[in-house]
Amino acid sequence: MKKFNIQIKPVEEDLIDTSNVWLSFSEAKRGFNFTTFSNNSEFLLISSKEVININSNKTNLFEDFKKNIELPNIIYINSLKKTINYSVKSSPFILLFQRNKNNVIKLTGTGEITYSEEDILIGFDSDFNINQEEKLFEYIFNSQSIANLFLREMLDYLVSNQKSTRPLFVINFTEHTVFKFKMQSNLKTLSLTIDMLKNKVVKYNTEKLWQFETVIHEALMNAITHGNELESKKEVKIFYEYGKRGIRIIIKDMGKGFDVNNLSVPIGEEALDIISGRGIYLMSKLSDVLFYSPEGNETLIFFNF
Repeated sequence: MKKFNIQIKPVEEDLIDTSNVWLSFSEAKRGFNFTTFSNNSEFLLISSKEVININSNKTNLFEDFKKNIELPNIIYINSLKKTINYSVKSSPFILLFQRNKNNVIKLTGTGEITYSEEDILIGFDSDFNINQEEKLFEYIFNSQSIANLFLREMLDYLVSNQKSTRPLFVINFTEHTVFKFKMQSNLKTLSLTIDMLKNKVVKYNTEKLWQFETVIHEALMNAITHGNELESKKEVKIFYEYGKRGIRIIIKDMGKGFDVNNLSVPIGEEALDIISGRGIYLMSKLSDVLFYSPEGNETLIFFNF
C-alpha cells in the first residue's frame, strides 16, 4: 500500500449565496479570522486578527456594513451594482486587479469602487510594495485559473520565487449561479443527480466531462454508501456553483467521517487483489482541486474550465 495525502480544510467556508461572486479561502489563515454573510446579490467579508462576533439577518448587508464600518477590515460587495464598499484600516492587505485596465488598486481607508467581470480581489497576509512586483502582477493578469485552483497555483508561484507574502483569499467576479439541494441515499437518486450535474458542465465544457463524471460518481457513492450507509432517512447535502469558468461542488453526508490523515492506495501485485482504496486517490488525480473537511464527511471538488 502506498500512502498519499489529500488537502484538508473547512470546505463550507467557501460557500456563499451571492451570484457571480466566487469566494475561495486558502487552507492556511496565518492567524486571521474571517466572518462572512451573503444573500443572492450581497456579500459581506469581515477579517481580523481578533475574533469578532456579529449578527446579521442577511436581508440588507449594506446596512450591516455601515453599522460596522469602524471594524479594522470589512468589505461589502453588491453583485447587481458591481460595486465594492470597503473600510480597510489594517491587514489583510487587499488588492483589486483590474484585468481590462491592466491596473492594480490597493484598498485602504474607506471608499467605494466598481469592478468588472474579469477583475480579481485578493487578500494577502502582509503588505508589500506594489510598484516592485511587476512579475507577480503579470502572472496574476495572465492566469486562466479561478477560485481554489488559482489560489493553489499562486501559492506555488510565490514559494518558487521566494516571496514571503501569502494569499489568504481570492474573490472572482466571473458569471456563475449558485444552487443547493438534498439527495436521498439511494442509487436511483444518485444516477439522476449525476445526469443533472453533467448537463450543467456540458453547457460550458466537454473536454473534462468524463473526469467530472468519474469524480462526482465516486464522491456521491462514498457519501451514500460509506457515509450514510444507504439509510433512506439520511440525506446528502449538495451545494454547487457553476459558470463559464468552472464548477465547484460541496458534498456533505450524515456519517461520522473517516481518518483523512491516513490514506493509502494499493500498488503493484496487491492492486490485483484489493478492490477498495483507489477512489479518493483517483478523485485527487482527475479533479483540478479536491478538499476534504477535517472530519472527512464533507468534500469540495473544483473543475476549472
